[in-house]
Amino acid sequence: MESRDGEPRSKGFWDVQVAGVPLRTIVPVVLALLTSVGIAVVTLMPASNPDAAPPVVVPTGPSVVTLPPAGSPPPAGSTSPTSGTSSTGSTKPTPTAPAGKPPATPTLPSQVTIMLDDLTAVFEQGKTTPQYANIVNDHDGCGFKAGWASFCTARGDLFTVVSQYTDAVPDNALRRYLPVLQRLGETHSDDTSQLGDAFVNDWRATATDRRFDDAQLRVGHELFLTPALAIANQLNIRSSLGAEDLFDTALMMGPSSSDCDGLPKLITESIIEAEGTPASGIPEQKFLAAFNKIRLKHMRNPCTAGRQKVWTAAVDRVQALQELADKNCWNLNPPLIVGADFNLTIRTPSE
Repeated sequence: MESRDGEPRSKGFWDVQVAGVPLRTIVPVVLALLTSVGIAVVTLMPASNPDAAPPVVVPTGPSVVTLPPAGSPPPAGSTSPTSGTSSTGSTKPTPTAPAGKPPATPTLPSQVTIMLDDLTAVFEQGKTTPQYANIVNDHDGCGFKAGWASFCTARGDLFTVVSQYTDAVPDNALRRYLPVLQRLGETHSDDTSQLGDAFVNDWRATATDRRFDDAQLRVGHELFLTPALAIANQLNIRSSLGAEDLFDTALMMGPSSSDCDGLPKLITESIIEAEGTPASGIPEQKFLAAFNKIRLKHMRNPCTAGRQKVWTAAVDRVQALQELADKNCWNLNPPLIVGADFNLTIRTPSE
């Protein structure tokens, strides 16, 4: 190569040849290839998006559940059981679930409510249908225990039954006892001397009136079943048997957070025992098994005054409910064999 003046010019860096090709030709090609490779790598790598969903974190500790107050209605979409019927009036039985799994249904058909009422009769009176005329004094601190749900004079729910019945039927034989019943309930007194045999006879006679029987069911559902279903809905307990577990506990041990052995207290301890709830992914059968375990512990060592002897003798009702779970009787479909010490079969739920 020559300069413009004709003299030979020395070769520069870009004139150096590699395999007969000058660097001024090779370098641009190499740079282009490297740029292409870089673009490909960036494109194929996962993007770092600050708006992307974070990875799923599986909780390992117990869930925190704020329980509704006793007596509050179930959440929207759930049933409001009154007088043995559902809010929809449906009588269609819940479909049978696969073996080993509770059914996924949030509803409580009227036939299931009737079955729950019959189970109450089994546990309270050893009968397969509600005993509305039943009235006894076991001298266990409750005073008179009367009707289908063993309403107590000392607890005040027996006064509520008579009061609501009087609202519907003003002219009735039990009306005259309302002042005494109210005082016994307010003072939690088990003294029944002011009621006597006359009250017993009038109660039994009044139980021949279907309107009185309906009042018993209505009060029992309002005081015990409604708060139990509210908690069941919150925990995502879907089975009929699960509803019965909570209902029977509320009826026997109390539905309020002020009850030291009551349903809300037992639920809180069960969440810790089961490390969660069905709402947080714990299988329902596991949670209910933990719940029954906690309930048995409280029944054998209650903090409620005067319940030690009575509740210790009644552990068979929890054992019977756990047996139903072990047999996968989640729907409580008849014929339903209630085991433990009861050994009774509910063949046709009816009232």
